Amino acid sequence: MSQLAANCPNCGAPVHFRWSGAVQTTCEYCHSILVRRDVNLEKVGEVGDLPRDASPIQIGTEGVYRNKAFQVVGRILYEYEGGGWNEWHIVFQDGVTGWLADAQLEYDVSFLTAPPEKLPPGEEIARARQFLWSGVRYEVTSVTRAHYRGVAGELPFEYWDKSDVLFADLRTSDARFGTIDYSGPTALLFLGEAVAFDDLKFTNLRRMDAPEIEGRVAASALKCPSCGAPLNISAAGHTLSVVCANCKCILDAMDPNLQVLERFEARQMIQPVIPLGTRGKLHGDDYEVIGFQIRTTDVEDLPDSWAEYLLFNRYKGFRYLTEYDGHWNDVKTIPAIPERVQLGKKGGAKLMGHTYVLFDTELATTTYVLGEFPWRAHIGEKNGIKDFIAAPRILSCEISEQESVWSLGEYMNGSQIWQAFHLPGQPPAARGIFANQPSPFAGRASSMWALCLNLLSVMILLAIVVYLVAGQQSVIDHEYSFSPRSGGEASFVTDSFEVSGHPSNVEVSIRTDLQNNWAYFNLALINETTGQGYDFGREVSYYAGRDSDGAWTEGSRNDSVIVPVAPGKYYLRVEPEMDKNANSMGYTLEVKRNVPSLGFFLIAAAVLLIPPVAATWRVASFEGKRWAQSDFTERE
Repeated sequence: MSQLAANCPNCGAPVHFRWSGAVQTTCEYCHSILVRRDVNLEKVGEVGDLPRDASPIQIGTEGVYRNKAFQVVGRILYEYEGGGWNEWHIVFQDGVTGWLADAQLEYDVSFLTAPPEKLPPGEEIARARQFLWSGVRYEVTSVTRAHYRGVAGELPFEYWDKSDVLFADLRTSDARFGTIDYSGPTALLFLGEAVAFDDLKFTNLRRMDAPEIEGRVAASALKCPSCGAPLNISAAGHTLSVVCANCKCILDAMDPNLQVLERFEARQMIQPVIPLGTRGKLHGDDYEVIGFQIRTTDVEDLPDSWAEYLLFNRYKGFRYLTEYDGHWNDVKTIPAIPERVQLGKKGGAKLMGHTYVLFDTELATTTYVLGEFPWRAHIGEKNGIKDFIAAPRILSCEISEQESVWSLGEYMNGSQIWQAFHLPGQPPAARGIFANQPSPFAGRASSMWALCLNLLSVMILLAIVVYLVAGQQSVIDHEYSFSPRSGGEASFVTDSFEVSGHPSNVEVSIRTDLQNNWAYFNLALINETTGQGYDFGREVSYYAGRDSDGAWTEGSRNDSVIVPVAPGKYYLRVEPEMDKNANSMGYTLEVKRNVPSLGFFLIAAAVLLIPPVAATWRVASFEGKRWAQSDFTERE
C-alpha cells in the first residue's frame, strides 16, 4: 500500500498517506482536517478531541475479508441517543475500498453500490419496510438519526462539519447487510454482510488492557453523585447508563459528572444469582457479568417476570443469560432477519436450516435494573417480544418503534451455568417446563423405536422360518350339509388321523354358505387310544342387507380354531346346530396337523412395543405441558 508524504499547512508536521486515493485526512498533531486540492493540502476545519474509543480497532489495523487483505486507514464516528458506532474506512491491496462498521463490537463490511432502483426519501423510510434487490429481500431493521461526532485518518471524500445524519439499516435472512445513507444531497446505498470478529483475522489491534483503554477508574475516584457510593464501569466506551447498587440511581455513563437520569424505588432489593463482576467462560471465551435486569410481561391477572444478565467481552462484545424458574438460556443477538413462514395455523420462522414455531407474543416492561448497559436503560421501558422455538433453541424478536432486534438462544441447565461461572453451592432446581427446554424423552423414544423395529424384524423372520419348516398337512377336507328340518341324527365322527413325533397343533377350519343365519358346531377332538377328548365349540353367523345408508354385512361365514395336542391317533366328533326353521346349510370341514402357532410371536411383539409406546406417551405428555403455557395451542 502506498505511503505518500506531505506537510500539514497549519502546523507543518509531516502527514503520511497510507492510501494514494485519499481525499481527506486529519493531522495527528494539530487535529486539522486536511483536504487534497490537486497536489496541495488545504485546511478546511479542525476536529475536536474524540471520546475515549473502546473499539479494539485502530487506524493501521489490518485484517482479511473473503481471503483479501485490507488495512484500516480512516474513521468516522457517529453518536445517537441509543449509543454510537464507528465507520472504519478500509482499503484492500488491489485498491478497492470499503467500510467496516463497528457497533457495540458487532461488525459489518459493506461497499458503495449503485441502487437497483430509486431510493425513497428519508421521510418515507420506516422500520419493517422491505426491498427486493437482485432476488434478495432486504428489510429495514432500524432507522437512526445520528449526530456526526468527528473523523480521523483518510477518507475517500470530503466529510466534515456535519450535524444530524439519517441512516436506515437493512438485513436479510442470510445475514447480508445494507445501509441507506442520507448524509448527503443524494441517498447512497452500501451493501455487504455481517462478519464475525474471528473471521476477520485482525492484526495490529489496540491493547485493550492499557489503562487509557481499560477505563477502570479507582473506586475512590468514581463515585455516585447522588449517594457517594463507589462505582466501577467495566465496559467503558460502550456503557451508556450505569445503576448505583446503593441508591438505585440510573446515571449517564457518557457524562463525566455521571448525571442522574432517573431514580427508582425498588419494592425489594433483588440480589442477582450471579453477582455483578463475576467472570466465567462461555464458548471458550471469557465474559464478565456487568448488568442485571428484571423484565415483566403486561398481563393483568398474572404478570410473569424473568431475569436477564448482561455479559461483556472486550473483543467478542455482548451476550445475555436469561433465567426463569431455574431455566437458563445463553442468548446472542444475530445479524439476520429470519424468513417468516406459516406452519399450519401457527406462524413460524426459518433460520440457518432450522424451522421455529411461534410460541408466544408479549409486551415486556423493565421493572428492575442494576449495573451497566450499552443502552439507556430505564424503569418502564417497554418492548414487544415474539418467541419462536425449536428446542433446545429459542429465536426471539424485540420490537420498538425505531428498530427490531433478533436474538438466538440455547437452553442451558443450572449446573452448566454454575460450572461456567464457578458459583458456590448448587443451582436452584428448575420448576415446570420451559418453552425451549429439550424433552428428556425425545431421544430415548427414537432409540427405543429403532431397537423395537429391529427386534420385530428378527421375530418376523423367525416366524416365517417356523411356518416354512413346520410341515403342516391337511388330513381331513370334506364337504357336508345339514338341515335342521330333517330330524335325523346330526352328530358324526370323522376318519382317524395321526399326530406323530412331538406335541403339535391341530387346526380345525369351518367354511359355510350361510346367508342371514347362524350355526353352532359342537366339536371334540378325541384320542383314539386313551379316549381323552378336547371339547370346544365354534359359532358362525352371517347377515347382509341394504338400507338407506347402502349395502351392509355383519359377521362371517367361516371360522377356525387351533388345538395343541400330544402325539397319538385322533378323530373329530362333529355336531352342528341351527334354528329349527332354518334352511339347510352346506359347509366344509378341514383339519390340519403340524400347524405352527404364531401366538407366542404376537405376545412377544406386544411386550416389545410397551417401552417405545410408553416413551412416546411421555414425549407427548411433555409437549402437552410445554404448549399449555403458549399463546398458541399445539393443535392450532
